[in-house]
Amino acid sequence: MVRIAACQLSLNIEDTEYCVSQALDSISKAISNNAEIIVLPELSTSGYCFQNISEVQTSSQSIGGEFVVKCVQLAKENDVVIVVGMNIENDSKYWNASIVIDNSGVVGWYAKAHLFGDEGKFFTPGEKAPLVVNTSKGRIATMICYDIEFSEWVRLAMLQGAQLLALPTNWPEIGQTKTSPPMEVIRVQAAASQNKMVIAAADRCTTERGQNWVSSSVITNFEGVIEALADSTINSKTQIIYAEVELPMDTSITDKNDVRKDRRPSLYSSILDK
Repeated sequence: MVRIAACQLSLNIEDTEYCVSQALDSISKAISNNAEIIVLPELSTSGYCFQNISEVQTSSQSIGGEFVVKCVQLAKENDVVIVVGMNIENDSKYWNASIVIDNSGVVGWYAKAHLFGDEGKFFTPGEKAPLVVNTSKGRIATMICYDIEFSEWVRLAMLQGAQLLALPTNWPEIGQTKTSPPMEVIRVQAAASQNKMVIAAADRCTTERGQNWVSSSVITNFEGVIEALADSTINSKTQIIYAEVELPMDTSITDKNDVRKDRRPSLYSSILDK
């Protein structure tokens, strides 16, 4: 069993120092509550609703920057895995990214491939498959928000042996039909069940420049069953949800069926032409 924390944070693009401070505080709080894997939202250190490229530039972080160094220190001192959504500047480009850190340091980072809304005005889309890495707490994959709506993308993580998918997200309210739980959570459940992997999705809260959020961080087990779910009615308050979850050791679902071995890729090839 592993204890997971998904931190639902209040972000403010007009106060990035607050965003950074809150991110570090939430990590420390999760550690004090015995979390072993800690997931933070998309763009945790900057906020989301950019109006111009200057805001992207001034709020960006580097892989070797002060915030990441502090996260590495916390991970080493407490033997935890930290997954943070960040605005990263690298190779003179800006990336909506997710970085994975454990007691050995930065294990890797991923750039969001499927950009949503106005993100394409500010960020370069990633061109690499979901990051899947061995960490001190298991084999962990990461992607970001909208990425999970592409079933092929999640399947790539499963095929690389991911036991857990860490999903930093900012799920916006855009007039979608209200369901209980929200459809965003249902998609996470389906992805977990179809791929036999644990999923921890860290959403955000608090209205930002008129934009509201679904605010429904969730942790599922590898059958897609919800183990912890944020209270979406508390949109103005940071929440950290916790769950103790067993990581899968294989992809079998019965003694006769396996979601990996039962695949028939030769029948699916036409999807690549669509």
